Amino acid sequence: MSLDELFLIIIQCLWAIVAFSAVSGLAGLLTWGERKQASLIQDRIGPNRANIRLIRNWRLFGLFHIIADAVKSLTKEDFIPEGAYKWMHTLAPILSLGLGFVAFAVVPFAGPLTIHWKDIPGWEIPLIRHFYPKDTLHLSNFTVNFVAADLNAGVLFVLAIGALLTYGILMAGFGSNNKFSFLGAMRGASQMFSYEIAMGLSIIGVILMYNSININEIVSRQGSLWFGILPKWGIVTQPIGFILFFTCGLMEIRRIPFDLPEGESEIVAGYFLEYSGAKFMMFLFAEYVELILLAAMTALFFFGGWQIPYVDRAGINIPLLGIHFNWSELAWVQAHSYGMDLVNVLISICQAGFFALKVVILCWVLVTVRWTWPRFRYDQVMRLGWRRILPLAMANIVLTTVIVLAEQNFKPVIQKYLGY
Repeated sequence: MSLDELFLIIIQCLWAIVAFSAVSGLAGLLTWGERKQASLIQDRIGPNRANIRLIRNWRLFGLFHIIADAVKSLTKEDFIPEGAYKWMHTLAPILSLGLGFVAFAVVPFAGPLTIHWKDIPGWEIPLIRHFYPKDTLHLSNFTVNFVAADLNAGVLFVLAIGALLTYGILMAGFGSNNKFSFLGAMRGASQMFSYEIAMGLSIIGVILMYNSININEIVSRQGSLWFGILPKWGIVTQPIGFILFFTCGLMEIRRIPFDLPEGESEIVAGYFLEYSGAKFMMFLFAEYVELILLAAMTALFFFGGWQIPYVDRAGINIPLLGIHFNWSELAWVQAHSYGMDLVNVLISICQAGFFALKVVILCWVLVTVRWTWPRFRYDQVMRLGWRRILPLAMANIVLTTVIVLAEQNFKPVIQKYLGY
């Protein structure tokens, strides 16, 4: 292993820690945010009782409920019903939560950043100078990707993880030795069959439009302008695909109106009926992790991911208004040799913040959907998946193919007419 490869592995581990911490923190806040939003919709106060008593009672709008709920769940008895498969009963929540975090390995939260610094000999670096005395760390031209694993088949990786999440549901339902849990697991499996194909087909439109299955590449190509006017985001180029993907995503994370595997009114709590304590908390936490994953994938495929409209590392470009500005024209950038590098770092920070804002807004939309839509009947969910979404997804592929071919053939004419 060379010094450059070691440095790349360290950076990827760092991004994995950052992603895990960010998702865990947001998932914890969502446990409070959803209850608070539900209370506002239903004209209630919501969580506000947990407090810290120092000089006075500190409630912080009920934020201490996040800590109180975690402590309560961790101190409850871990009950395993008689006749249950203990190893399967224990492994199910671990699998559901762990796979949710693994999917974030391919989520880029900022654009690639090229470092123009200097090459550092291995013998000058502390701690590793004895292992790499003759090697050199090449930072004079080093590109950093803000993603734990920049896989060429990142889209397929996310779809594969989404399919594997069903195993957690099946193991929980079968391993609990409970008829209601088993029925919830069977609902989850059949629901997966009704949406998984349609979800893959809805993303094929995105793949055709941007000619890649690498998520970083898809986001990068959304930074261009369609006909010199509109940002080439997926919501613009694939409006039908967005609706289908978002609907199938709701089915995958089992949120209202598609929470049939849980179905409190018919099967009590579904596949996690026989869970308590820390295991129940893991299932609950996994639901919010999957919600964030759906919001992140929607932002990456259809809302430009980390892209900021009309702004990139070169400057600001709005052809329709005739605005063209390069960052290199700034006086302080020209005065310092590191000026442009600093601009690129600031752009990366802004891209990460813009992506986080998109994810939070989409999480809010998903939470709002839960408290505004009634639950579908089971036969309606199956009919929607097979007789509505699947044909629309196939029709969207045909339509996207026509649009891509038309764009390739008529783009020179349109460029000449619009003057960009």
